[in-house]
Amino acid sequence: MDWEFALLAGAALNGYGAFQFFHRAMLNSQNAQEPADYRQLQLFVAGTAMTFAVLYLYLFWHSYYAWPFLLFGAALKSWAFSISLFLYLKKGLKWQIFAEFGLSNGFVALLFWIYLLT
Repeated sequence: MDWEFALLAGAALNGYGAFQFFHRAMLNSQNAQEPADYRQLQLFVAGTAMTFAVLYLYLFWHSYYAWPFLLFGAALKSWAFSISLFLYLKKGLKWQIFAEFGLSNGFVALLFWIYLLT
């Protein structure tokens, strides 16, 4: 089976995440409970997510470069899932955030690992 579609899933997930972080940073007013540099962090994460989205699209069209980059991507997405699961189980993360961020990253991590191991 051809697993290149996993790269499109990664691009879509990261593109969506980039839009979400950017949107929240630009349209939401500063919450008094948030650190002063929280908006900066949101914009940095948005840019990082979009960078990965573009990289995954590039790898979709040039899959012969995919292996080393996807090893890093699979590890990073596995980490995102792991920390989300840990926080959710410790009641530090709401179900909606866990599902949107943790489970989606876990699913794409699984696709990446399958891609790498087949």
